[in-house]
Amino acid sequence: MNRQDIKGDDEPKKIRFIDPHYNLKFYLPDGGKIRITNRNGESFERACKYIDDYHLYVGNCCYHICEFAERMEINGSKVEPIEANEPQKNKQTKHKDLER
Repeated sequence: MNRQDIKGDDEPKKIRFIDPHYNLKFYLPDGGKIRITNRNGESFERACKYIDDYHLYVGNCCYHICEFAERMEINGSKVEPIEANEPQKNKQTKHKDLER
């Protein structure tokens, strides 16, 4: 049983994101999204799902939190949370002048 199980099912689960040395970077609510920006400047979004205090799904892949941090560091990728009210960068917006 982990700490969040003891708190009860009523409390929202939080996913801990760390660096490879276990230093806390940020928390993300279960089901929240992150933006991963690779060293070439390309970015993409992934939904994250809480498994337990040390494991998560990023998209369809399961990771230990330190394994994910190590992979991001090796790849030179930056990870940041996406706020729920932040517009998504991957969505295309139409310019009103071009809709004629």
